[in-house]
Amino acid sequence: MKLSANEKAVYAVFILVLIMVNPPIVNIVSDYAASHPFILGWPTLLVWLNVWYIVAIIDFLVGVLVIRSWKKDYNEEETL
Repeated sequence: MKLSANEKAVYAVFILVLIMVNPPIVNIVSDYAASHPFILGWPTLLVWLNVWYIVAIIDFLVGVLVIRSWKKDYNEEETL
């Protein structure tokens, strides 16, 4: 299966988000949060994770619009 450049970009961002919200990256952010507990009045780790989850949601929505194989129409008669 040949992937287009847009599909590769969407999948790359998904992988990046998975890396950024799991150890060891979260451990690094947690160490930073020990000395800087709040960013903009919010807990540092919460801000970090929420930013990356928002990136994932936006990437998913872009993927829905870009990736052709995600746009399948199913007739009710075929599924019965």
